[in-house]
Amino acid sequence: ASPFATLDSFEVHDEADDAGVIETMRRLGVKTVVMHNIHMCLPDPADRRLNHWLDGCEKAGITVRCILAMPDLVLWRKALTNYGRRIKHWSFLNEPNSPTNNDHTKPAVMPEKYVELLAAVKRVRDEVAPDCKLYGPESAMLQVMEDQPFPWLARCLKAGLLDVTDGISVHPYRQGYSPRNIPEHPSTFEGRPGVGYTTYEEQMARLRQLAPGKPLAVTEVGWSTTPSGTICEHTQAKFALRQQLMDFALGLDCAVYFLLRERYVDRPCPLWDPENHFGIVHTDNTPKPAFIALQSLYSQLDAGCTRSAQPVEFGDARVKSYLYEDRRGPVPTLKLFYWLPLPAQDDFPATVTTAHVGTV
Repeated sequence: ASPFATLDSFEVHDEADDAGVIETMRRLGVKTVVMHNIHMCLPDPADRRLNHWLDGCEKAGITVRCILAMPDLVLWRKALTNYGRRIKHWSFLNEPNSPTNNDHTKPAVMPEKYVELLAAVKRVRDEVAPDCKLYGPESAMLQVMEDQPFPWLARCLKAGLLDVTDGISVHPYRQGYSPRNIPEHPSTFEGRPGVGYTTYEEQMARLRQLAPGKPLAVTEVGWSTTPSGTICEHTQAKFALRQQLMDFALGLDCAVYFLLRERYVDRPCPLWDPENHFGIVHTDNTPKPAFIALQSLYSQLDAGCTRSAQPVEFGDARVKSYLYEDRRGPVPTLKLFYWLPLPAQDDFPATVTTAHVGTV
């Protein structure tokens, strides 16, 4: 069992590539894939591509989740009727709090409207596929919890969000987008400092307080290596590792890295658009450093590992660390994951310190 997941979309590759993409996910070691933009397949219970995809994922031991970014109740009814047996987790809309013309007081969907629409979807779910789980709000940035720039989540909660969703799903990106804005930082909008939080983990703890008893899922987060940007492939790998180690330690229901495979230019984004380069494999499925890094992590850490109570100390260095006990094999193993939570730079100096794990 593992919370680690990736996101894929049929717009990213052709049908002839599906088997290779599924094999790439199997080799990566994910247990879940979240699908975007499959709404065109859902009205047909015998849709060839989607059924072949689901068959291939099932054979590879990969569970499929879906973010259905449509409020159309007719489509939801067809989707849940046709595929509720095969896809058990569904999310409603995608980043509905996104600002209109960068004006956060004008979100794409007002919070009260979002809850109203989700309640209607829940009624359909309860009728045709009651064993399916419904997640929301798929919100952009965790700064959505704050009053500034707009109290979007607070108003959702007041409107009854917790009554109409089985789990809370978020996209904790960090803007601005640079090697200096590290995964340990709070998730905030561009140019708008967070209020009252100094770390990502503080934000997630607050989110648990706001939604007690609800499973939490990060359904999209990543770093783009677009040639016009500032994140290189090695920094992407390090940041992806750090993000997913924190998400594992936070006990997330699902921790999704966005995106598995890079997009072809102009399908649908133009040259150098950041969306084209979030992937951890290239368009021919050859790995970027982030693929190798995450593959290594997934091979070492899953639900069979439990947090160790043994103390860990690192000299004077400001090291972030997690210690796990792995008792699945014939010899119990301690696994220590650690890093310096600092901005990335090519000429980073070597840091020497001592480490004490329990009495060692």
